[in-house]
Amino acid sequence: MPSPPAQVIPRNKSFGASARSLGTLGRQHLREASEALFYSLRTEDEDSVSSKFLLGFLERAGLRVADDVRFARLAEKLDGVADVPLTREDFIGATEQGIGLIKKVAENELSVPNFAALKEAIEEVYDKVLPNRSGENAGYIPELRDADPEKFGISVCTVDGQQFSIGDADDPFCIQQSCSKPLSYLLALSEFGTDYVHGSVGLEPSGRAFNELVLKDVSVPGSGMKHSIPHNPMINAGAMMTCSMVYPELTRQERLEKVIDYWKELSGGIGDCIGYSSDTYKSESGSADQNWCLAYMMKEFNAFPECFNQREDYKEALEDTLELYFSICSIMNTCRGMSVMGASLANGGLNPFTGKRLATSQHVRNVLPLMLSSGMYDYSGRWSFDVGVPAKSGVGGCVFLVVPNVCGISIFSPRLDENGNSVRGVAVATELCKLLKIHNFEVFSSLARTKIDLRTPKYADEAKELSAILFAASNGDVGALNTYYNAGSDLTQKDYDGRTALHLAATEGRLHAVAYLIRKCPPEFLNLRDRWGTTALECARHFGHTDCADALTEAGCEEDDDNSQFMDFDGSFIDLHHGEKSNEAPLLLMAARDGDLDEAIKMHSTVDVGVRDYDSRSALHLAACEGHLHILKYIAINFEGDVARFIRAHDRWGNSAIDDAKRYGHVGCVEYLQGLLNSSGSTL
Repeated sequence: MPSPPAQVIPRNKSFGASARSLGTLGRQHLREASEALFYSLRTEDEDSVSSKFLLGFLERAGLRVADDVRFARLAEKLDGVADVPLTREDFIGATEQGIGLIKKVAENELSVPNFAALKEAIEEVYDKVLPNRSGENAGYIPELRDADPEKFGISVCTVDGQQFSIGDADDPFCIQQSCSKPLSYLLALSEFGTDYVHGSVGLEPSGRAFNELVLKDVSVPGSGMKHSIPHNPMINAGAMMTCSMVYPELTRQERLEKVIDYWKELSGGIGDCIGYSSDTYKSESGSADQNWCLAYMMKEFNAFPECFNQREDYKEALEDTLELYFSICSIMNTCRGMSVMGASLANGGLNPFTGKRLATSQHVRNVLPLMLSSGMYDYSGRWSFDVGVPAKSGVGGCVFLVVPNVCGISIFSPRLDENGNSVRGVAVATELCKLLKIHNFEVFSSLARTKIDLRTPKYADEAKELSAILFAASNGDVGALNTYYNAGSDLTQKDYDGRTALHLAATEGRLHAVAYLIRKCPPEFLNLRDRWGTTALECARHFGHTDCADALTEAGCEEDDDNSQFMDFDGSFIDLHHGEKSNEAPLLLMAARDGDLDEAIKMHSTVDVGVRDYDSRSALHLAACEGHLHILKYIAINFEGDVARFIRAHDRWGNSAIDDAKRYGHVGCVEYLQGLLNSSGSTL
């Protein structure tokens, strides 16, 4: 028999209460928050945190500790160490630099709390789209024509710096004209402001090709006169116009260097991913007749702003503007770097790694709707309809998406469709939108779940819907059940113990709810058996609800006492009040069922580990049923109360956690729990 766990060191504050004081009351509270996190992250019986578990805990949340500047001290301390027990002081010292971010992980407050679900969705879509080899490389310059058409990568970066990449995500490519356009527009806004910029470039989709020789007639404010300007900053004419406002007081070389520095800052925090291709610049500059035509056309129609017109030599000003435009097209980036840039925009202009503000949130807010309405060439309307996320594509094969306040996503694949967009890029975004709630106009009825909400923790949507249905059935709330049914919720779904709404309604004697479920659910639903092999009819009979039993029998529900494992219970239920019943309980119990220690830790910040569900089942019961010893240990360590009393507590059927462990033959769990009882002098 294993030795009982070491005594838990008393704490004056719960994990959640201490952690929430972080950043508000100074260094003492910073230490309190660190201590609270330390206690919450102990996964064994010792007074230490496993360094291996800590790193895994962060990396499973999408945080790349080894190359994340925010974890430099932690990475340095644990570099080359397989595993080491971190004492309280070791933990506080190693995590001081990144304690705020660790707190967000542990409290389920990252922008994408269930990062594993996003990762799995991207992997699924990557595998699905990979065989698609339709389309052709852009052929107007050698650098694009000769690019490897098989290259394919996807990267995501959240506003908290969670990252995942697959495929050729670190291979450099030229951003080309169009992927640079939102950033040139953003620089112009930063330099001169919204009103000034939009005196020379419009806001409307053009409905024409991105390089067509066409401008939009507008009135000059206060003059009664008209002039012609580009329709928006996302087409060639508009991008050249915004380039004319990018650091206009500097020399051409100085302007380019400043732009490259800006790209480095936006994509920074993951190493040096920004480069420059002189060959691409020469090819772009040497094949630019139509762009020169557009430039002279804008000059002829007085489109350029004052900062351009004040130059004495307009030909030199035109040349500087266009050559800067071609140079920006030749900046090199990677799929991973583009996702960080997208995340910086999603974060309102703040780089998620460095924390540096690179644009005002208002200016970013100006950029995003134009990306949505005009960012995908002549496909922009269909893109808004199908995907509904601000995005920009380029003929080099990159498409990057900005999901506001959540993440940036970048896809790279050189083969283009007839609109000039990456075939795989469009396909990836379309498939992701089928799996994820990222469309700006996504609407869902009530609790029905059809897609993954990136903003909600693991189990949250499932538990919310399931809890609502089962609690409604348990309370006989037919109106609520009808609402869920009309919203598309599946009333036949089962919980972690195989219990359905019909089981709960029959157990509680809710005849009207039983009758409603009989009418609305398929016949096979009537005979579903729970963990103990019990049907709803057997529940009704066992608890003396004759009217419910008669209704179920009449509907065709079968009864087989030999299959039921709880019918020998004599009714001597001992309620030890080990925790409150709550509709939040299923969240923790689902984690216990799956042996998901990460989620159990995260829930501990807000949910009492002793909480019970509608059947008085606790996480201890579920972990014992499934044989998850590591979950039993964690719950026992973090239960703030009489652990022996907690272990002895009965569920609705009179079973303790030890009873559950014995029933399913989990000897290690039985020995551990019995050891805790023995050490406390208690018995069942």
